Amino acid sequence: MMRRYFLLIVGVTVLALLIPAAVEACPSCKTIDDPIVQGFKWSILFLMAMPYIVSGLIGGGVFYVYYRAHRADNRKSPSNIKGV
Repeated sequence: MMRRYFLLIVGVTVLALLIPAAVEACPSCKTIDDPIVQGFKWSILFLMAMPYIVSGLIGGGVFYVYYRAHRADNRKSPSNIKGV
């Protein structure tokens, strides 16, 4: 059963590589200097970077809140020390 799926996947991949029209189906691969293609490229880069930016901002905010709370706890003088 597993061999059957493997052969199917390999066959489809080989077939896709042998047909040049299927390989060049991406419109941005044909004219790389076109301004529309450059816009698509930048939009894809921004869309790929956005999850990392959002998670970094959330993680940085959590770290900052934790750091400030921990720093505020260390500033308090201990009240159980006698004679000081």
